[in-house]
Amino acid sequence: MTYSQIWNNSGIEADIHYLEQQMQAVIKEKKRAEAAGLQEIVNQANHKLAELEAKLDELED
Repeated sequence: MTYSQIWNNSGIEADIHYLEQQMQAVIKEKKRAEAAGLQEIVNQANHKLAELEAKLDELED
């Protein structure tokens, strides 16, 4: 493995970690919205989760 491959892998790992943190934050927001009966916020959270999951899938490929 070359230095640039290691550098790229660590960058990708950081991006994956960031996306996973964002997903956890959205999941918490969604749970609060569900508890409060705020369906519009739940729908927005679901949309955001789908976007984050798609980005995560791209990075993991």
